[in-house]
Amino acid sequence: MPQRRWVFIRKWVEGSFQRRYSSSPGESQLTAVMATVVSMFVIGGTLGTPFAPMFNSWLGRRNCLVLSGVIMVVAALLQMGCKLLDSIEMLMVGRLLGGIAAALVYATQPMYLVELAPAELSGSVGVFTCIGITGGIVVGQIFSFDFALGTDSLWPYALAGSGIFVVLGLVTIVFFPESPRFLIAKGRKEQAKSALMRLRGDEARVNMELAQIEAAANSEGPLTMKQVICEKKYLLPLFIVGSFHFVQQMSGINAIWFYSVGIFTDAGFTLQVALWLNFIEGFLNFVVALMGPFLMARFNRRIMMMLSCLGSYIFLTLLVVGLIFMKSFKEASYGCIAFLSLYIIAFNLALGPLPYFIGAEIFESAPRPAGMAFGSFFNWLANVILSMGFPSVNEAIGPYAFLFCAFICICGFFITLCYLPETRNRQPQEVAPLMENGFKSKVKSSP
Repeated sequence: MPQRRWVFIRKWVEGSFQRRYSSSPGESQLTAVMATVVSMFVIGGTLGTPFAPMFNSWLGRRNCLVLSGVIMVVAALLQMGCKLLDSIEMLMVGRLLGGIAAALVYATQPMYLVELAPAELSGSVGVFTCIGITGGIVVGQIFSFDFALGTDSLWPYALAGSGIFVVLGLVTIVFFPESPRFLIAKGRKEQAKSALMRLRGDEARVNMELAQIEAAANSEGPLTMKQVICEKKYLLPLFIVGSFHFVQQMSGINAIWFYSVGIFTDAGFTLQVALWLNFIEGFLNFVVALMGPFLMARFNRRIMMMLSCLGSYIFLTLLVVGLIFMKSFKEASYGCIAFLSLYIIAFNLALGPLPYFIGAEIFESAPRPAGMAFGSFFNWLANVILSMGFPSVNEAIGPYAFLFCAFICICGFFITLCYLPETRNRQPQEVAPLMENGFKSKVKSSP
């Protein structure tokens, strides 16, 4: 959420305290309440992730997305009504529910898209989760401008604005087919065939794909999170999925968005111009994410991930150098803007989109819901660590704090180099045996 909106919310929270208790809260008390409000979304995401496999196996992929949409609508209504009813608790609960719903989406949507798509398009559709996130950032930035909803009186509607898009999604998703893999796992073969016919339109191809799905489903029944974690052959896939999500969040992308306006103002731009430049960076983020389907369809996962991590490491390091020299040389600010833009491009090559769908490419049907939820948990865990720890570290050591994020990026490079088998144009049943020996597995870099 843009920093300016928090100023309005903080002012309202302070006023709500005065109206409720007839006294102003202390600075430490107000800071604690605001920290709780901010963190409720991440807490909700962390709490909701373990339930994703259960709902995916019980309701199915599509219906799990419907459930998350309903929760998001409730969350939006609570946040929209919090100021009208003067209830800080409504704001907190709304953000908590929003985090729970987001956790279900992060663990379900990539898997649903990959299971609907033919094998040759699995990577292309998998990146749409990242496209949705980057598009949401742009819409949020637009909502936060003064001419839209970024004012003292309209900020609750900016918080609830996402509900409009959720309702549109709920209206359309009821017409989508359920995942054929889920239907086969539940013994509903005719419904699975009907869903595949809607998706493929070629009966011969449908019969062949149906046979492959049945063979994979019959080899192993649905697995719980505990079973997947305790099974030795899933050790390396779990490590890859969990570490990729962890590296994605700890790479500093959220910290970058927090400090970008400050970088622009330090370069001599007015606050209004800085906000527009920040919007341009957000739009760049979205445009590069839109290239994801093209890039994932044409280039191998390993090389894209290594280039993305290496590029993010280089440009974060250069950004630190620029921020240090910016104190003495104003011209260095322009270099910081360039390094910031290049970092965003490098991040979106693979570090942004790949963690969301790599689990669908390395886990077979039975362990897939638990495996992807495991990765999503580390995404939220890293988010908690960064949001709670980065401000203190930045206050203590300044721009050098980004060097820790750069170090995490280079760790992602070596994890990919040493452990990730190539998954492009491969079925999960082809990839899974390559990782059964855990960290002793031989990496196969090309199909």
